[in-house]
Amino acid sequence: MVLPVPAADPLLTAVAAQYPDTVREGLPAHLTVLYPFVPADELDASVIEACARIVDGLAPLPVRFARCRARPGLIYLAPEPPDQVQRLLEAVWARWPDIPPYGGKYADASAHVSIALGPQEADRDAIVRLVEPLLPIKSRLAELQVAVLGEGGWAIRSRLPFGGR
Repeated sequence: MVLPVPAADPLLTAVAAQYPDTVREGLPAHLTVLYPFVPADELDASVIEACARIVDGLAPLPVRFARCRARPGLIYLAPEPPDQVQRLLEAVWARWPDIPPYGGKYADASAHVSIALGPQEADRDAIVRLVEPLLPIKSRLAELQVAVLGEGGWAIRSRLPFGGR
């Protein structure tokens, strides 16, 4: 489940051109809401309806990404302000408490756009330097997408606009 951030797509394109192994194919730039999510074969109309109810009352969220940050294994952008986005994530997590974000692997599951996954330590600073001049970017989060991973890669199963269908 993701919130697309199309304004960050050019950053992923720039990183993929020089560091192709660090950018995942198949999904555009996004804030991950909950991964893993319900397995594709269990993703029925009731699950999609539950997702829709979460975003039905939301107005689009204006966000800004001003800094590229790095930690071991990840280069990312954090939304500013983080509060509304984090509340949305927490509402989803509360709805599916048996599915911890990232399988419970990370203590910090705060909202972020992944720019590079698993970069070599030697490349980390260079990737940050590549991205920083492209910032800041502004976006309007207005849609929740339910994505599934299948044999053919990622596919969007449902697009749920904020504020109703």
